[in-house]
Amino acid sequence: MKLNAYHDVLTGLSNRRFFVESLDHRVARCRRYGDNCAVLFLDVNKLKMINDDHGHAAGDALLVRLAEILKTHTRTTDVVARIGGDEFGLLLDSLNGDQVADKIDFLVEVFGNENFVHEGKRLPFGASIGYCFVGPQDTTDGLMSRADAAMYTAKDKFE
Repeated sequence: MKLNAYHDVLTGLSNRRFFVESLDHRVARCRRYGDNCAVLFLDVNKLKMINDDHGHAAGDALLVRLAEILKTHTRTTDVVARIGGDEFGLLLDSLNGDQVADKIDFLVEVFGNENFVHEGKRLPFGASIGYCFVGPQDTTDGLMSRADAAMYTAKDKFE
Protein backbone atom coordinates (compact mmCIF):
# COMPACT_ATOMS: atom_id res chain seq x y z
CA MET A 1 0.00 0.00 0.00
CA LYS A 2 1.46 3.35 -1.07
CA LEU A 3 1.35 5.87 1.76
CA ASN A 4 2.07 9.57 1.48
CA ALA A 5 0.66 12.95 2.48
CA TYR A 6 -2.57 12.16 0.61
CA HIS A 7 -3.46 8.79 2.16
CA ASP A 8 -4.99 7.66 5.39
CA VAL A 9 -2.64 5.22 7.13
CA LEU A 10 -5.36 3.03 8.66
CA THR A 11 -7.66 2.52 5.66
CA GLY A 12 -5.37 3.20 2.72
CA LEU A 13 -8.00 5.57 1.33
CA SER A 14 -7.30 9.13 0.33
CA ASN A 15 -7.29 11.53 3.26
CA ARG A 16 -8.99 14.86 4.00
CA ARG A 17 -6.22 16.85 2.34
CA PHE A 18 -6.59 14.95 -0.94
CA PHE A 19 -10.39 15.16 -0.72
CA VAL A 20 -10.35 18.94 -0.30
CA GLU A 21 -7.88 19.43 -3.15
CA SER A 22 -9.93 17.12 -5.39
CA LEU A 23 -13.09 19.01 -4.51
CA ASP A 24 -11.34 22.31 -5.36
CA HIS A 25 -10.56 20.94 -8.82
CA ARG A 26 -14.06 19.58 -9.34
CA VAL A 27 -15.65 22.90 -8.34
CA ALA A 28 -13.47 24.67 -10.91
CA ARG A 29 -14.34 22.10 -13.58
CA CYS A 30 -18.05 22.33 -12.83
CA ARG A 31 -17.92 26.10 -13.18
CA ARG A 32 -15.95 25.98 -16.40
CA TYR A 33 -17.66 23.12 -18.22
CA GLY A 34 -21.03 22.83 -16.48
CA ASP A 35 -20.22 19.33 -15.23
CA ASN A 36 -21.98 17.96 -12.18
CA CYS A 37 -20.47 16.45 -9.08
CA ALA A 38 -22.11 15.10 -5.95
CA VAL A 39 -20.38 15.52 -2.60
CA LEU A 40 -21.29 12.79 -0.11
CA PHE A 41 -20.40 12.62 3.56
CA LEU A 42 -20.77 9.31 5.37
CA ASP A 43 -20.72 8.72 9.13
CA VAL A 44 -20.46 5.25 10.65
CA ASN A 45 -23.37 4.41 12.93
CA LYS A 46 -22.58 2.50 16.14
CA LEU A 47 -18.79 2.97 15.94
CA LYS A 48 -18.61 4.56 19.39
CA MET A 49 -20.56 1.64 20.85
CA ILE A 50 -18.27 -0.85 19.09
CA ASN A 51 -15.18 0.96 20.39
CA ASP A 52 -16.61 1.13 23.93
CA ASP A 53 -17.85 -2.47 24.05
CA HIS A 54 -15.20 -4.29 21.98
CA GLY A 55 -12.16 -2.00 21.96
CA HIS A 56 -10.56 0.29 19.43
CA ALA A 57 -9.03 -2.63 17.53
CA ALA A 58 -12.58 -3.68 16.62
CA GLY A 59 -13.45 -0.13 15.61
CA ASP A 60 -10.32 0.14 13.48
CA ALA A 61 -11.08 -3.19 11.82
CA LEU A 62 -14.58 -1.92 11.04
CA LEU A 63 -13.18 1.25 9.45
CA VAL A 64 -10.86 -0.85 7.30
CA ARG A 65 -13.77 -3.07 6.23
CA LEU A 66 -15.93 -0.06 5.45
CA ALA A 67 -13.13 1.36 3.30
CA GLU A 68 -12.93 -1.94 1.40
CA ILE A 69 -16.68 -1.86 0.78
CA LEU A 70 -16.53 1.73 -0.46
CA LYS A 71 -13.64 0.93 -2.81
CA THR A 72 -15.51 -2.11 -4.14
CA HIS A 73 -18.72 -0.19 -4.83
CA THR A 74 -17.37 3.01 -6.37
CA ARG A 75 -15.88 3.77 -9.76
CA THR A 76 -12.16 4.34 -10.26
CA THR A 77 -12.96 7.96 -11.21
CA ASP A 78 -14.72 8.59 -7.88
CA VAL A 79 -12.83 9.99 -4.93
CA VAL A 80 -13.28 8.07 -1.68
CA ALA A 81 -11.56 9.50 1.38
CA ARG A 82 -11.48 9.17 5.11
CA ILE A 83 -12.17 12.70 6.26
CA GLY A 84 -11.41 11.94 9.89
CA GLY A 85 -12.49 9.63 12.68
CA ASP A 86 -15.53 7.77 11.40
CA GLU A 87 -16.38 10.20 8.60
CA PHE A 88 -15.80 9.49 4.94
CA GLY A 89 -16.24 11.66 1.87
CA LEU A 90 -17.05 10.69 -1.69
CA LEU A 91 -16.98 12.74 -4.88
CA LEU A 92 -19.17 11.24 -7.58
CA ASP A 93 -19.12 12.80 -11.06
CA SER A 94 -21.73 12.55 -13.80
CA LEU A 95 -24.62 11.25 -11.72
CA ASN A 96 -28.03 12.86 -11.42
CA GLY A 97 -30.05 13.15 -8.21
CA ASP A 98 -31.88 9.84 -8.70
CA GLN A 99 -28.62 8.01 -9.38
CA VAL A 100 -26.99 9.48 -6.27
CA ALA A 101 -30.03 8.57 -4.15
CA ASP A 102 -29.90 5.02 -5.56
CA LYS A 103 -26.16 4.80 -4.76
CA ILE A 104 -26.78 5.96 -1.20
CA ASP A 105 -29.65 3.49 -0.71
CA PHE A 106 -27.46 0.71 -2.09
CA LEU A 107 -24.53 1.55 0.20
CA VAL A 108 -26.76 1.83 3.27
CA GLU A 109 -28.21 -1.60 2.44
CA VAL A 110 -24.75 -3.12 1.89
CA PHE A 111 -23.52 -1.80 5.24
CA GLY A 112 -26.67 -2.97 7.00
CA ASN A 113 -26.28 -6.46 5.56
CA GLU A 114 -22.54 -6.69 6.15
CA ASN A 115 -21.60 -9.64 8.32
CA PHE A 116 -18.72 -7.89 10.11
CA VAL A 117 -17.16 -10.25 12.63
CA HIS A 118 -14.40 -9.33 15.07
CA GLU A 119 -12.93 -11.93 17.41
CA GLY A 120 -15.83 -14.27 16.73
CA LYS A 121 -18.57 -11.73 17.40
CA ARG A 122 -20.84 -10.25 14.74
CA LEU A 123 -20.88 -6.49 15.13
CA PRO A 124 -23.71 -4.84 13.21
CA PHE A 125 -23.21 -1.29 11.98
CA GLY A 126 -24.68 1.12 9.53
CA ALA A 127 -23.99 4.43 7.90
CA SER A 128 -25.69 7.78 7.61
CA ILE A 129 -25.02 9.52 4.31
CA GLY A 130 -25.81 13.06 3.25
CA TYR A 131 -25.06 14.77 -0.03
CA CYS A 132 -25.22 17.91 -2.08
CA PHE A 133 -24.36 18.86 -5.64
CA VAL A 134 -21.77 21.39 -6.74
CA GLY A 135 -23.52 24.56 -7.88
CA PRO A 136 -22.13 27.46 -9.91
CA GLN A 137 -21.55 29.70 -6.87
CA ASP A 138 -20.37 27.04 -4.42
CA THR A 139 -17.08 27.04 -2.59
CA THR A 140 -15.25 24.00 -1.28
CA ASP A 141 -15.88 25.03 2.34
CA GLY A 142 -19.55 25.68 1.64
CA LEU A 143 -19.99 22.31 -0.06
CA MET A 144 -18.31 20.48 2.78
CA SER A 145 -20.56 22.27 5.27
CA ARG A 146 -23.69 21.43 3.27
CA ALA A 147 -22.73 17.77 2.84
CA ASP A 148 -21.88 17.55 6.55
CA ALA A 149 -25.24 19.10 7.51
CA ALA A 150 -27.06 16.68 5.19
CA MET A 151 -25.19 13.77 6.79
CA TYR A 152 -26.24 14.87 10.28
CA THR A 153 -29.85 15.19 9.09
CA ALA A 154 -29.62 11.58 7.89
CA LYS A 155 -28.02 10.56 11.19
CA ASP A 156 -30.84 12.21 13.17
CA LYS A 157 -33.31 10.01 11.27
CA PHE A 158 -31.25 6.93 12.18
CA GLU A 159 -31.12 7.59 15.89
